[in-house]
This record gives sequence, C-alpha cells and structure tokens, in this order.
Amino acid sequence: MSEMIATMGPIFWLIMLFAALSLAVVAERLFYYHRVNINSGDFLRGLSSLLRSGQYDEALHEARELPGPMARVVEAVLSRPRLERGELRDIALEAADMEVYRVERNIRTLQACATVMPMLGILGTLLALVAFYEQPGVTDGAAAPPLVAATLQQALMLSAMGIALSVPTYLFYMYLASRARRIINKVARAGLECVYIICDARDAAKAAEESARPRRACCSLTPPEEPEKE
Repeated sequence: MSEMIATMGPIFWLIMLFAALSLAVVAERLFYYHRVNINSGDFLRGLSSLLRSGQYDEALHEARELPGPMARVVEAVLSRPRLERGELRDIALEAADMEVYRVERNIRTLQACATVMPMLGILGTLLALVAFYEQPGVTDGAAAPPLVAATLQQALMLSAMGIALSVPTYLFYMYLASRARRIINKVARAGLECVYIICDARDAAKAAEESARPRRACCSLTPPEEPEKE
C-alpha cells in the first residue's frame, strides 16, 4: 500500500490535504453551531418578563451573558430601547445581517474542496497514464501485462479517491448551509420579536402611567354658593 501511495505522486497528497481541510471545517462548524444553539422561546419569554417589569438593565445583562448571534442581535436592540418601532426594527435587521458572515464562515470552503478533489483525481489519472505511455517500448506492445494492470490501477485509484472524498464533503456542505440558513432566520426573527416586546412593554407602561394620573374634573356638579344677603 505504501508503495502504491508513493507511485501516485504529489496529487495523492494534494487530495488528502483538501480532505483534511474539509474535515477541519466540518468539525469547527459543528462545534460552533452546537455552542451558539440556545432556546429562543425561553430566552424571549425571560426577556419579556424583565421588560414588562421595567428591568431593562437586567435584560441587557442577560443578553450579554449568552453566546451566539441571537444574543448579540437582541443586545443591539436592547441597548437603544427609547427609539421608535421603525428605528428598532432597522437596528435588528442590520445586526442580523452582520451576523451572516459569522454563521456562514468557512462553509464555502467545503464547496470548493468538493469541486476540486475529483478534478485533482482525474488530473492525477491523466498524468499517470501519460507518464506510463512515455516509457520506452510501451507503444510497441513490449510492456508486460502485470505492469500495465498495476499502472492502470494506480491511475484509476486517484480518480476514485477524489470522487469518494468529494461526495461526503458536498453532503456536509449542503447540511451546514441549510443549518446556517435556519440559524440566520431564527436570529432575525428573535431580533424582531425583541422589538415587539420592547414596544409593547413601553406602551403598557405608558398606559398604566396615564391611568394612574388623577383625572381633573372638567366641570363641577355642585353649583357655586350664593353670597349671603345682609
């Protein structure tokens, strides 16, 4: 086996380099997605209870303690709670757009590796066949059949290896790209939900403040007292 690997030349090691790079990207992305995965429902319900009670600093501290893009988008909204609904919505969408790069980072590398590896395998096959037919006596039929079979096997193994490694790489690329889109969708939705929670809590606090004010009588129900006659 070691002799066969040695005869396949640098193309084999180049394919293995792309395979190792793909494995590293897959491991890094899976760990990142696992680390930033939080329950958005529980997170938003906790923020809602804090904001309705007027504890904006506690809600902001809660968002800063959590990792991941969702907490950063919510933190960007909570840091400006006095703005209007439209301005808060723009802040949430802009913060969510800024998190797209972090969520999708290195995923395109998998697509590139899945495309390049089979091409390298075919290139290695062609180069091995060209090198074989450049040997003296091969075109005249003087080459021994075992040598021809061994050369063809080594050449075709490069193509088979490139294709075999590109298939799982592309499948992981599709899986991670789909998962990244779901995370981005959840992040944007959490940011908009936080905007609605802030505005609803602010409106409820304003209504409660107005209802607590003493109402001024617009007119008196009792007539004014007449002055006493002497």
